[in-house]
Amino acid sequence: MKKLTEPLRFPPTRRDPESGFTVHGRRFDDPYAWLERLDDAETQGFLASQEAITRGVLGVVPGRDWLRDAVARSARYARRSPPIRTGSNGREFVWQADADDEKPKLLLRRERGAPLETVLDPNTWASDEALVFAVPSPDGTRVAFGKAVGSTHEAVIHVLDVETGRVLPDRPRGTGHASLAWRPDGSGFFYSACPDPGEVPAGDEAHWNAIYEHRIGSNTPARRVFGDEHNKEYWCSVKVSECGRFAVLYKWDYVHASVVYLLRLADDALLPVAPVMRSLNQVQVIGDSLLIHTDLDAPRGRACIASLAAPTEWRTLIAENEDTLQTVAGVSGRLYAVYCHAASHRVRIHAEDGAYLRDLVLPALGSVNRNDGEGIVSGVSGAWKGDEVWVSFESYVQPPSHYRYDYASDRLTPYHVPDVGLDPAAYVTDQVWYESADGTRVSMFIIHRKDLPRDGRMPVRLSGYGGFNISLQPRFSAVTAAWLKLGGVLAFANVRGGGEYGRAWHEAAVKTRRQNAFDDYIAAARFLVSAGYTTPSRLASRGNSNGGVLVAVTAMQAPEAFGAVFCRAPTLDMLQFPKFGFMSSATVEYGSPDDPVEGAYLAGYSPYHNVRADRRYPVIAFVPALNDRIAPPYDPLKMVARLQAENTVGGPYLLLPLRGSGHGGGTTLTALIEQDVDELCFYCWALDVAPPATGAAGAGGGAEAGAAGAG
Repeated sequence: MKKLTEPLRFPPTRRDPESGFTVHGRRFDDPYAWLERLDDAETQGFLASQEAITRGVLGVVPGRDWLRDAVARSARYARRSPPIRTGSNGREFVWQADADDEKPKLLLRRERGAPLETVLDPNTWASDEALVFAVPSPDGTRVAFGKAVGSTHEAVIHVLDVETGRVLPDRPRGTGHASLAWRPDGSGFFYSACPDPGEVPAGDEAHWNAIYEHRIGSNTPARRVFGDEHNKEYWCSVKVSECGRFAVLYKWDYVHASVVYLLRLADDALLPVAPVMRSLNQVQVIGDSLLIHTDLDAPRGRACIASLAAPTEWRTLIAENEDTLQTVAGVSGRLYAVYCHAASHRVRIHAEDGAYLRDLVLPALGSVNRNDGEGIVSGVSGAWKGDEVWVSFESYVQPPSHYRYDYASDRLTPYHVPDVGLDPAAYVTDQVWYESADGTRVSMFIIHRKDLPRDGRMPVRLSGYGGFNISLQPRFSAVTAAWLKLGGVLAFANVRGGGEYGRAWHEAAVKTRRQNAFDDYIAAARFLVSAGYTTPSRLASRGNSNGGVLVAVTAMQAPEAFGAVFCRAPTLDMLQFPKFGFMSSATVEYGSPDDPVEGAYLAGYSPYHNVRADRRYPVIAFVPALNDRIAPPYDPLKMVARLQAENTVGGPYLLLPLRGSGHGGGTTLTALIEQDVDELCFYCWALDVAPPATGAAGAGGGAEAGAAGAG
C-alpha cells in the first residue's frame, strides 16, 4: 500500500498459554479467551489501543470529507411508508423521516384530509435508544411499541395512549419482546418473548421463546399461549387474521422449517395447520380458507389452499416451477406471487382459484420482498377485502420505494421514490455466471458505471452471504452508492447456502457441505480477475454476519485472491459459538461442535483455529459491534490478537470496534454514516483509491468518478 509509509506498530497483547479446551480428544489452545470479558479493564485497554491505531489510519485518508458528503447524500433522504389504516373513520398511521432526522418517527392522520401529527418521535430520545417497532391498535387509539438500547435487539414493549399522549404503566412479561399483534377489540395483544430471569435455568435466558398474551391494564402476569416444551432453540412469531377470528402462531427452527397453528380467538382452541417441523410455511386466512405458502414436497415452493374445517388437508393452488416462490400474498381479491428469478424478483398475479392472470412489471431489476425474524415478508401488501395494492421496490441504484398498483389499468404509480443523488441511468447491472470448484454454475451481479473502462485495474468490492436460506438480492445502501460514485465496481455473488435457488441451493452448503459456499466465493474473486475487471490487489472482500464468516474463511484459505477484507460482525471461533446467547440455535445451519463429525469439520475451517504463520494474508479490518446480541462481539478481538502475534508476513490487521452499536449498526443516522465513511476509507487506503479532496458528491456518474483509477 502506497499510503503506508512505515509499518504499523501494534502493542503486544498478553497471551495465556494455559487457556484452551478439548473437543473429541483434541486440544485447542485459546490464548486470548480473556478478551471475551469485554467490560474488564484489560480488555478495554486492548480495545482503546487497537482503535487508536485504526483511527490513525482511517482518520487521515485523503478525501475523507468527500466520502462523508457522498454517503450523506445517499443516506439522508426523506422516507415515507404506505399508510397503516385503522378504525372506520379514515384514521391512518405513517412511518416518516425527513432528511435531517436521525431516526424514523410514527405519525398519525386522524381523519381523511387532516394534517399529520407526531405520535412517537425517537429523535427526542437518547441517541442510543431505538424505536424497533410500533403497532397501532385496531381502532388506532393505542400504539404498542418496542424500545431498545444500544441496538435493535432486546426491545421492551410500552403502550402509548394516542389520545392523551401518556405511556401506560403496562409492562408485558418476558424479555426480548417482538412480533406483536393486537386482539381485534384492542383489549390486549399477543407478542413473542423469552422468559423472565429466574423462570429458566441460568444460561437459558435467550431461549424458550414463546407467544404470550398481555391484557391492557391487567395486573396479572401475561399468559403463555404458545411455544415448545422440549426444544429451547425455536423462536416464535404471531399475526392476527384480517377477519379477526384467528391468531396465526408460528414456531421457527431458524430458517429451516416452521410449525403453524391457528388460535381461534372465540374459544382459544388451537387448530393445527402445519404441525410437523419439516418445511417452511406461511399462512394467511382468506374467508373460510387458508392460503399456504410452503416448500413441503416442493423445494422451490408452491401455494396451497385448505379449508378452515380441515386445515391440514392442503391442495396445490400454484404449482412449483423453475423459479423459487418466496411469498404469496392475498391482496384485493387476487394472489400476488413473488418469485426469485436468477436472484432478483418477479411478481406474478393469480386469481383466487390459482389461475395465472399476468405479470406485474417492476420498475427495473430489483427486489420486492424483505427478510426479517418472521421469515420472508412479501413486498406486496394490502387487505384481502380492500382496494389498495402496495408494492415495495429497491435495486442496487434505487433506494427503498413504494408504489400503488392498479389492476384494472395494470399501472404501477410511484407513491414515494426518494432522491438519493444517484442517477440510475448512469449505471448498469450485469448478471454473469461462473463455475465453482466442482463445476457448479453460480450467478453474480456486477454493478458499475456504464462507461467503465475494462482495463483490468478497477477497484472492486465483492460481497457474499451464503447461509441461512437468505437470498442475496438487489438492495440499496448509502455505502454502495458512494462506492459507485467514486468509480468503483460492486460484485455480489449468489453462493450456495443462500435461498436464491430454493431449498436444494441452501442445503448444498449446510453443515459438512459448507465448503461449497467458500469455494463458490473464491471462484467469484478469481472470475473478476480473469474477466478483466480487476487484479487481486484491487479487490476488496466484504461480509457481514454470516457473510463475515464467509470472507474470513476465504481469506484464510485463498489469501492471494484478495487485496483487502472488511469482516463485519462475524463469528470466528466456530468451535465455541453455541455458548453465546441464542447462537446455539445456529447448529442447525453450521453443525454442532459436540458432534464428532461436524465438530471436526468446523475445526477444519474455523478462522480462529486456522491462522498459519507462513501465509501472506491480505490486509483485514475486523469490525465487531460491541452491543451485538446475534454474533459474539469478542471474536474479532481474539482474531486480531492472534493474527498480530502469529502472522507477521501479511496484514496489517486492524480492529474497528463499533461502539454503541448492535448487529445492524448504530442507532442514529449520523452513527451509520460515520460507520460507512470508515468502511470506504478502509477500501481507499487498502486498495490505493484516491477520492477527490473537494467538490460536490452529488448525482454520481460525473467527472469525480474517474478518481477511482488513481493510485
